Amino acid sequence: MSTTSRPFSDPELSAFVEKIERAIDEFLNGNNRPWLELASRRDDATIMGAWGAYERGGAHVVARYDWAAAQFRPSGARLDVEYLASGAGGDVAYTVAIERSEPLVVGQDQRRPSQLRVTHVFRKEDGQWRFVHRHADPLMAKTTPT
Repeated sequence: MSTTSRPFSDPELSAFVEKIERAIDEFLNGNNRPWLELASRRDDATIMGAWGAYERGGAHVVARYDWAAAQFRPSGARLDVEYLASGAGGDVAYTVAIERSEPLVVGQDQRRPSQLRVTHVFRKEDGQWRFVHRHADPLMAKTTPT
């Protein structure tokens, strides 16, 4: 779970972020059902995943999450989140974070450290918070353009 304080003081939004963290724990162990329960299915849902490319549209995004979760094997992996920024206004909110974990990926014989730069965009849909966008890519050291 999170190593920094919750990014939102609003109890409803804070509870939603806690659900996302628990869902990522499950995802890292090959179970994306809790994750999908929180995901938007609308046409403007997007993912720019840590393994590259992107998907747009509820059905495509769900298929991508199915594929991504299938890349992980159960291992007891847990998420550690460092929130860098967050904001909310009306029915839209976002977080910017570093997600750290040690998942077991299919084809590997041991868990390996993972550090991702992650941006989530949330919105209320039919009275419930959903995440509409996830952008994750590997955290790397600052480099020069050459």
